[in-house]
Amino acid sequence: MEGIKEIINTKFWNNALWQYLLFFGIIIFSILLGKIFYFISKGSLRKLAAKSKTKLDDYFIDIIEEPLVLLIVTAGIWGGSRFLSLNDTAKKIFADLIQVLVAMTIIWFVVRLVDMLIRHYLEPLVQKSESKLDDQILPILRKSSKIVILLLGFIVVLSNLGYDILSILAGLGIGGLALALAAQDSVKNIIGGVSIFLDKPFQIDDYVEINGKAGTVAEVGLRSTRLRTVGGTTYVLPNSKVADAILENFSTRTSRRINMKIGLTYETSSDRMKEAINIINSTLQSIDGINRDDIMIRFVNFGDFSLDLDIVYWITDMSDWKMIIHHANMGIKQNLDKAGIDMAFPTETHYLINQT
Repeated sequence: MEGIKEIINTKFWNNALWQYLLFFGIIIFSILLGKIFYFISKGSLRKLAAKSKTKLDDYFIDIIEEPLVLLIVTAGIWGGSRFLSLNDTAKKIFADLIQVLVAMTIIWFVVRLVDMLIRHYLEPLVQKSESKLDDQILPILRKSSKIVILLLGFIVVLSNLGYDILSILAGLGIGGLALALAAQDSVKNIIGGVSIFLDKPFQIDDYVEINGKAGTVAEVGLRSTRLRTVGGTTYVLPNSKVADAILENFSTRTSRRINMKIGLTYETSSDRMKEAINIINSTLQSIDGINRDDIMIRFVNFGDFSLDLDIVYWITDMSDWKMIIHHANMGIKQNLDKAGIDMAFPTETHYLINQT
C-alpha cells in the first residue's frame, strides 16, 4: 500500500500522479456521458418527440444532440482541470481552450439552427413557388449562411482570446481590396448573378436568346449562366454579360403569330380561289392550339408565276407550337390536293413565232 501511495503521489510538473489520473478520468467519463446522452437522444428522446403533435421538439432535439455532446466533453475538460495545480501560463491555455470549445459549441448550434430553418421552413416555400431560380438560390443560401456564421464565430473567438480585431479587419480590408482589384471580373459576375436572381428575367428550362446565343437555360450560378443548345452543346455565359445583355425570352410567349404565303397557279379560277380560301380556313379551324377567331386569309398579289394568298393565324398552345405548324401545313397541302387545286412553282412561258 505504501508503495502504491508513493507512486500515485509522485509529482510531475507540480502535479501528483493521482491528479493526472483524476483529470483524464473525468474527461473519459464526460466522453462516455456524452455518448450515453447521444444514444438516448437517438432512441428514446426522438421516439417521445415523434409522438407529439408539433414538430418543434423533433427539430430541437436534432439541433442540440451533437453540440450538447461537445458541451458535455468541454465541461469534463473544465472540471478535470480544476484538480490540477497550474501556473499562470497553463491556466491561460486551459481558459482559452474552454473558450474555444464553448464557442465551437455555440457556432455548431447556430449553424444547425439556421440549416434547420432553411430546410424545414424556407425550402417548402421555395418548392411551392413557380420560379425554378429559387431552387438554384437555396443551396447557395445554405452554404453562404454557414460561411458567414463561421466567419463571425471565428472573429468573436479571436476577440475573446485577446487579439486586436480592428487590426485584423483592417489587414483583411487591404488584402480584400487587392483581391477585389485582381478579380474584378469575378466580382462583376457574382454581382450579375445576384441581379439575375433578383430580377428573374428567365426561369430554368426557359428558351432564351442572349447576345446572339440561343438555348434552354440549364443552370444559373453565381458566376455564370449555362444554356443548352438544340444541338446538345452548352454555352457558358458570364453573368455580368447576361445582366447587361438585351435578352429575348421565347418561353414567356402566350401566343405566336404565324404568317405564311401560298401561291396558286394562274389556271385557278376565281371560284376555285374562293374554294381554296375556304379549305385553308376550315383546315386551320380544325387544329387544336390555333385561335379559331383570329384567322385571316387574303388574296394579296398577282405574282410573276402565282396568285398569292397571305395567311395569318395565331398559335395559343405554346407547349408544342412547332408540331401545330406541321399539322397546319400538312392539312392544307392534303386538302388542297384532294380538291385538285394546284400550288404554283416558278415557271416561264416561251412563245415561238414561225416567220416562214
